[in-house]
Amino acid sequence: MKNTAQKKHRYSKSTAITVLLVILLIAFCIAAYVSTDMVTNRFNAESLDIELLEEQYDRLTAEQRSSVIPNRELPKDPKIRNTDETDAFVFLRITVPVGRVTDVEPDGTKTERQRQELFCIKSLLSPETDENGNSFNTNSSDNEYWIELTDHEQGTDLSGDERTYVFGYSVYLKSGELTETLFDSVRLKNIIQYEADPDKLLDIYVQAYGIQADYVGDISKNDGSEKAVMTAEQLSALYSYVDTSGE
Repeated sequence: MKNTAQKKHRYSKSTAITVLLVILLIAFCIAAYVSTDMVTNRFNAESLDIELLEEQYDRLTAEQRSSVIPNRELPKDPKIRNTDETDAFVFLRITVPVGRVTDVEPDGTKTERQRQELFCIKSLLSPETDENGNSFNTNSSDNEYWIELTDHEQGTDLSGDERTYVFGYSVYLKSGELTETLFDSVRLKNIIQYEADPDKLLDIYVQAYGIQADYVGDISKNDGSEKAVMTAEQLSALYSYVDTSGE
């Protein structure tokens, strides 16, 4: 009986050690499953850089810019340079003043008083004019990359004080590249003086926008210079992302 008791005692101690080892093993496995690690990467989110240029206009004196004589053309030649390292599609938004005035023809004939744009925006590449004397037309083959985006233009019925034009450049600009000049000059129409408010400034606003060219969708057409050519529809969709004027 004594020997039997001793054997039974040794068996129980061995079992306790085994159970302890199993518990330690389980604890180690749990610790291995919940181990964590972390790496922090810090980036600087920079914006796309483009530059709006008006080289001929910038050569005018302050007096020439502020004293605009009716029927005299002033050089104004907006274009965009991509100053970023990233390829970019670019846009121009032009806002011109509108008023109810009488225009006087070169022979002295007065036109019917009506709401119209107070400036004629002229491209040397396309001198044709519309029924209101506006010669803003860039359909010349020498200026084929600028495409008018009429869906985004405002004040086209001339009922307000401003009318906007929106143009997109159908090929992207690489770093350092320039667009063609959208137009070359502006002319204050030969309106009757007393109809113009002398205290109201007649401003022409030119705004430039850009968006990176990478990953802008499926573009299959090519102009022969290894650059994607965007349609008016594609440019219009892109412009909706960059123009915040309506917000």
